[in-house]
Amino acid sequence: MTTNPLLERVQQATLEPPGSRKSVADLLMREGSGLANLTMAEVADLTFTSKPSLVRFAKAMGYSGWRDFRLAFVTAMRQREERRNSDQCVDPNHPFGPDDSLDDVVRSVSLLEQQAIAEAQAQVDEFTLSVAASRVLQARKLVFLGDEPNCFYGELFAYKLDQIGIACSVPPRDEWRATVEDLCEQDCAIIVSYSGNGMQRDPVRLLSVLKSANVAVVAITNSGANWLHEQCDCVLGFRPREHYYSKISGYYSEQCISFMLDALFSAVFLTNYDRNEMAKLRTIIAYERLHNQRVVDVLPY
Repeated sequence: MTTNPLLERVQQATLEPPGSRKSVADLLMREGSGLANLTMAEVADLTFTSKPSLVRFAKAMGYSGWRDFRLAFVTAMRQREERRNSDQCVDPNHPFGPDDSLDDVVRSVSLLEQQAIAEAQAQVDEFTLSVAASRVLQARKLVFLGDEPNCFYGELFAYKLDQIGIACSVPPRDEWRATVEDLCEQDCAIIVSYSGNGMQRDPVRLLSVLKSANVAVVAITNSGANWLHEQCDCVLGFRPREHYYSKISGYYSEQCISFMLDALFSAVFLTNYDRNEMAKLRTIIAYERLHNQRVVDVLPY
């Protein structure tokens, strides 16, 4: 596939040292054609730069100003996204429109989420999943690091592990650094980030702290060229389909992340199936006794 020269130049700018050019380039590559939905002021705010900085960026890319650059970039990105998404039946960013019926909405979202799970399943590497499960099982301390909404999936993942006797903490954001600094080479951290970029943003920037302490890491992120993916040796990745900002919701990425965590839990469970099944049963029985409840089977006879 031929790479557009403009996209190559912008991609190259993401490799520069931290600064306004890199900040703008990072946002552009994350957002893709969704840039068409952002005003110049919004881009400046999101990149912590200014309108003059955006004009200078556009001129450095060979254009007279931001408007001409924006049009060329969006056109190039749409062409690339159309090639990548040619096998899709639903737009992951806008699966329905303002004139669709509720039936259309439900059908489109259902198809998109099925598509997300199917594509995530196709990306799973058996060896990597096995390594990830081993790191979870061998960890003295297991920590999950993910911003909203990923932290909610982390809570569910930790709940499932707890039922088979494995503790996993999901600390709030303001405790991330203290938690990470307390880990050592006997521990494991699971980092979840859709973009995988933002070397100056948590939780991705905490990777350097973890690596310096030889903490085992399992990353869940998109399988494209992003910093987290490149820096980790154990990555459960999925295809980058969504814009970072310009979308109705994270239907696609959230399904992928949820699936990857379910796959990881299942791999952990499988390592000692009989023991884990009994542990889960004992946990349920203990809970029912504690609350003096009796479960009624809802399955038909």
